[in-house]
Amino acid sequence: MSISFRSLFVSNHTNENRLFHLVYALFRIYCGISIAIGAGLPKVFHKINPEGPVQWDNLALGTPDWFVQQVEQVGFTIISTQFWAGLAAYGEFLGGLLIAVGLLTRISAIQMAFQFWVVSFIWYKEPMPFSMYYQQLIFWSFLLIAAGGCGRYGLDSWISRRKVKFQLAKPVLTSILLSVVTISGNAQEKQDRISYTLTNSSLRGRQLEIRGLVGSPVEKIGYGCQLGALQSRSDNKPVGTRIYLKSKDQWELVYVLGLADNGKTIDINKKYEISREQWIQVAYDEQTEKTLSLEDITQNPDMETVAAQLGLDMVTFKIRGNSPLGRQVHVRAQLPFDKERSNNGFSRKLSMFTTVSASYPVGTKIYLCEGPYWNGPVEETLLLEVDAEKSNYLIRI
Repeated sequence: MSISFRSLFVSNHTNENRLFHLVYALFRIYCGISIAIGAGLPKVFHKINPEGPVQWDNLALGTPDWFVQQVEQVGFTIISTQFWAGLAAYGEFLGGLLIAVGLLTRISAIQMAFQFWVVSFIWYKEPMPFSMYYQQLIFWSFLLIAAGGCGRYGLDSWISRRKVKFQLAKPVLTSILLSVVTISGNAQEKQDRISYTLTNSSLRGRQLEIRGLVGSPVEKIGYGCQLGALQSRSDNKPVGTRIYLKSKDQWELVYVLGLADNGKTIDINKKYEISREQWIQVAYDEQTEKTLSLEDITQNPDMETVAAQLGLDMVTFKIRGNSPLGRQVHVRAQLPFDKERSNNGFSRKLSMFTTVSASYPVGTKIYLCEGPYWNGPVEETLLLEVDAEKSNYLIRI
């Protein structure tokens, strides 16, 4: 039995069993929505700082760096890794929604099945059949939907029953593909991105800041992190991104990303040469960051500014884990000048070898939360109420 080209876009059904079509529709809707929300949405609308909370000022539209790096590791580098990462991310989000409503069901399910075939049998180092149950189950689910189409209950079936001309599907498909290609290609057109690995060859943890500028109008990007002893961290950032290392309470520039650094491992304990052209660009970028920071403070005063205006001293203390293996902890800070419950804090994995430095105004209450505090109230335990005597105080969790 052959499947016509038309049936790839507008599927029909032959089975008249209503119960079967009802269950099949629920199955199709569940698969589509769960992939769109659970897998696609976090890739097209992601956190700028992966360790930060889910807040509007920490969210951005576009493919996240970690996913771009995964796509590159699989080997999709022709044209650009950003292009394929964008297609995959928006394919999961838009494809999942299309499958849920039963529109262009077969072609959406085919691309989804291909994506999870890559995940199940290429991404994992030992792709044994029946071993990666979750990913392989998703692959076979979308392969089933690709074969069965939308069933009785879906827009494809509705279009087919009313003899709507197939030509209507062509502009819809074309518009979707053009939108995905345009969105996924925007980041690559704006600025080349470099995949690299930071490594700490020393036996003590080091504090880093990754900073850069992107876009037009220009925006600041970056984050701070703690790189433990003998640990590594992979990242993907635009050319010109600067890497700073904290040494004796001063931030020292140790590296500036260039076009030739794709795939490079950067040891933060080594001395690297920074060219004269890079130093000139660094001076310009740092001045631009200061200007942007002043503008941001004027429009949205940060914690330090508000504390200074109220005459509250900032106190720096340290938080360290108790377990040698480490565990994920969620720490929330209730600022003294916030009348409502605030979502300041951090979430990260801490061990007895990992220490985090934190600075908050006097009067701040520090809580250990049982789960992610940014999703709503959770059970929490008071760890510390900040006062001037708690400077350099060590909290063990």
